Amino acid sequence: MRVLFQGAGAIGIAGAALFTDDHEVAVVSRAAGPHGRSSFPRRVSTFDPTDCNGWPVTRVAATRRVVITDWAAAAAHGRWDLIVLTTRPGDLDAEVVSAIRDIAPAFIATTSQVEGDLERVQAVFPATQAVIFGPAFLSERLDPGPPAEVVRTAGNGVGEVDRGVRTAGGREGEAMREVEPGREVTYWAPVGAPRFLVAGPSTAVRVLVRRLGRLALPVPMEAVLLPPTVFIPFVAELSIRDGSWAALKSHLDRPAKAASEAVRNRLGVPIPVFGIAAHVVLEALERIVPIDVTNYAGRHFARHVGQTRDMLAGWAESADSAHCLRELIAALDALDD
Repeated sequence: MRVLFQGAGAIGIAGAALFTDDHEVAVVSRAAGPHGRSSFPRRVSTFDPTDCNGWPVTRVAATRRVVITDWAAAAAHGRWDLIVLTTRPGDLDAEVVSAIRDIAPAFIATTSQVEGDLERVQAVFPATQAVIFGPAFLSERLDPGPPAEVVRTAGNGVGEVDRGVRTAGGREGEAMREVEPGREVTYWAPVGAPRFLVAGPSTAVRVLVRRLGRLALPVPMEAVLLPPTVFIPFVAELSIRDGSWAALKSHLDRPAKAASEAVRNRLGVPIPVFGIAAHVVLEALERIVPIDVTNYAGRHFARHVGQTRDMLAGWAESADSAHCLRELIAALDALDD
């Protein structure tokens, strides 16, 4: 398949890097400029299970080069089968919407798991089949800092652009390059697992899974939309606690009750979520996920507070009783005061 990721953020760049050589993939961004540029996302790949402090990362591995192009160059490069939106459909500006309509992909996927966003995609792009792509990996764009370690890569992709890197020599078509500050993405994806959970109209899902193979796992819509009802209240509490993982672990009662309210709203039956179970899960994440999740979570979700609030509000508005959901919303709103 020929796949475009809309948006040169962490999800778009890491998602593009996770595709195989069987597919032609690029990231499209208006910030790419007329000559494009490149990114070299790094996959967290090694950890030490014998360390007494858990499983700290000991190495990250350089991965494939990801081409970042603009909409004009992408359109000139021919027809694309799939565009993956990493921006919520309601946040796309008119210029981007127009560019996507001009390309007219057969499929559009949204990575948003907010209630109603799939329907919004279908309304904005009625001539295209729409699905949800739930990312099955963690990714983060690092803050500007010193240049990253030198990586070896070969050129590939739209226009063979190679901006945003410093060449330090090479041989046989390869070059040693340093990633410039502010353009580095790291990510972790479980070995052997699918990269996206795909939900939506059955015909579109079947075609995409057949063409993407192990990259995509078809799941019922509830498998994509239900998990956020459990974990987003805890994400909200984390943001309210200024991103402190330790503070979250000592304040689990409110988000647990809010999660129970959200699950009841989604399923129509009361299913309790217990703070003690959440504590066990959080401690397991600290030990199993081979990144420093205690710092990652606070940084990552601080960038998405608006989306967190929208998800809470959607469940609260349609629930008969949502005291704790509304309490979390009020606390998030207070962060802006």
